[in-house]
Amino acid sequence: MIPSPVGYRSGRHGLPLLPPLLVLLLLLPLLAAACDPYGHWPDPAGVFPHVYTPETKLRDWDPVRWETETWTPADASMAGLYLKKIFNPRKGAPVESLQHFELMRPQIPALGGGGGAAAAGPTLSLVGDVMWVGGNWKDFARGASKLLDGDLRVGNLETPTSPDHPTGSMALGLYSFNAPPEMLTALPLDVLQLNNNHSLDADDLGLQNTLKQVKAAGYQQTGVDSQLTVTTAGRRIALLAYTWGINGGARSKAGHELQIIPFGHLDEAIDLSSLSQQVARARGEGADDVVVLLHWGFEYEYFPDPHFMVLARRIVAAGADLVVGQGPHVVQPAELCHVNNPDVAPGVGSCSVRSTDGDDRRRTAAVLYSLGNFGTTQPLACHEVGLVATVRLADGGPAGLGWAGVVSETLKSPETGQRLTSLADLQGDATYAAEGARLEQHLGARWKR
Repeated sequence: MIPSPVGYRSGRHGLPLLPPLLVLLLLLPLLAAACDPYGHWPDPAGVFPHVYTPETKLRDWDPVRWETETWTPADASMAGLYLKKIFNPRKGAPVESLQHFELMRPQIPALGGGGGAAAAGPTLSLVGDVMWVGGNWKDFARGASKLLDGDLRVGNLETPTSPDHPTGSMALGLYSFNAPPEMLTALPLDVLQLNNNHSLDADDLGLQNTLKQVKAAGYQQTGVDSQLTVTTAGRRIALLAYTWGINGGARSKAGHELQIIPFGHLDEAIDLSSLSQQVARARGEGADDVVVLLHWGFEYEYFPDPHFMVLARRIVAAGADLVVGQGPHVVQPAELCHVNNPDVAPGVGSCSVRSTDGDDRRRTAAVLYSLGNFGTTQPLACHEVGLVATVRLADGGPAGLGWAGVVSETLKSPETGQRLTSLADLQGDATYAAEGARLEQHLGARWKR
């Protein structure tokens, strides 16, 4: 008979019995997995949106992206391709993105009821890019007022309003805007985001004038020099605004802090530490809700690149309750994110993250990737039709979302300029009816108001 190794005993059937300590060591990984509610999760960095199949059959202009800051208007070849992209937007996306948003659409919690405050909490009305509109300055947005029925109304002012600079088309250059202060009298908004790539189109004096005009017109602003927290219907709401950059690049350091984070740089790790610190500061100062307003994304693309979806997850994990995007000048879809919920694993069809801000509460967050335009002279229906998004706030995350289309109509002679009208009021026009049907498919009709 061969003796058992030292420390082992033979069992009833001659099989060796392991020492209790060794048994414990062998069982520890199994015990740990059983105690870890996230043990069944895949590695988030190994699934969508971190991993995806690159889109194929791209047109020459599809990969041309201004926000990468890898080319300038002086590059005539790239500028020419970009012009083609404006008139021929990028409609496709990686197959995983298409599958993801198809599965995500029915998950968006519909607003229900009216847009005003309810027991669940106050509502925000949110719009995208308020652009230079060519004329009809005092009246262009009044037709959209009925759509903005939230307790707090927020939009991105994508033009200076400086009385010391010319206001004509291209008077300040091909990509530069300036509108007269009269434009501000028409906006059915309470808060304006002022930091975006057009903030310094009229240089630092133009921005200084815009700050004065915005204040004189009765608006609050966020994003330039400071971030804003307001109290609405008994809740403290932090509105933290950031931009991918400033047209002209080198001018971004002139005079004011503009909260710049180079979101569009695909070839580098994006440092979100300043954003995370400001979210934590807002929470520490008593904010019930943190809304992050982002001027980001790639222009004229119907879907967010997975790069931005990864960033959105990082921002939600850092403490954001609502992420609101503008900048692409076309509407992009939305998603609902689960925070600290082990029952929902990350991957295609789900946005699920673990918090990085030390708050282990189970909550949800919403990401609106792009609201499109709220006033524009751009030529296509996808540019003209933007969203008014309504979000009801509540403990634990947004309690409901709604969207409505708004059209920037070009006025006929003798009037000039633009006029904003509800998309629902223009369904007799074949072009806008088709765009409305596209948006219902793109966003999901379930949460349409």
